[in-house]
Amino acid sequence: MISQLDTKIIGRKIYHFDTIDSTNLFAKILIKKGTEEGTVVVADIQSSGRGRKDRTWSSPKGGLWFSIVLYPIISPKSGMIATMAASVAVAKGIEEITGIKPVIKWPNDLLINGKKVCGIFTELDARKDIINNVVVGIGVNVNNKIDEELNKIAMSLVDEVGTEISIDELLRSILINLDETYNKLIHNDYDSIRESWHSYSNIIGKKIQVQDDDIITTGKVTDVDEDGCLILDTENGSVKIVSGDLTYL
Repeated sequence: MISQLDTKIIGRKIYHFDTIDSTNLFAKILIKKGTEEGTVVVADIQSSGRGRKDRTWSSPKGGLWFSIVLYPIISPKSGMIATMAASVAVAKGIEEITGIKPVIKWPNDLLINGKKVCGIFTELDARKDIINNVVVGIGVNVNNKIDEELNKIAMSLVDEVGTEISIDELLRSILINLDETYNKLIHNDYDSIRESWHSYSNIIGKKIQVQDDDIITTGKVTDVDEDGCLILDTENGSVKIVSGDLTYL
């Protein structure tokens, strides 16, 4: 396990488990006990890992599964910025450790060669105008074997690099980068986060389809606004997309 980090907020306290049901669930327990901001929960294996919309996230040994506790004083409508900041930190960490530059796929995935290598699950506890807390769950396929039925859409870093990767070194790099991006977030430097996010994303100008429950919207991406939402040029004019599952067309 990584030693103490020289960071301002992220990773000052780290809990590590061999096996746990869900790092996000344990992080929420810690919040109720008043844990400090930046607390990290890491597990070698998650027995009940989850993603967006309560989807199962396979979390076997060999991957990097962790959650971070945050208390940002920002509006709930800007909550997507937390996911963007985390996405940038993970992308930078992967690039620093492996030399591979992943692509960030809005809203919460990182891809290599078009296959998912990382998912980010951000859970907000908020009132009308303020966020009480945020738990950012991150899962990175590092040295773990991908289930056969997922081989067409997912991959592990080891598959691309060819040699086993140090999970501790990758976690350290991600947390240090997240400390930097999160400090920008709490100081309202959203433009810097968006600029970094764009450097890892190729979404501007792409024609996409977004499905949010039963609503399907198709159009060309013209911008990602200050709150991290997509702006689409559709046949019915400009549309703002807050959430949903994205497919490139």
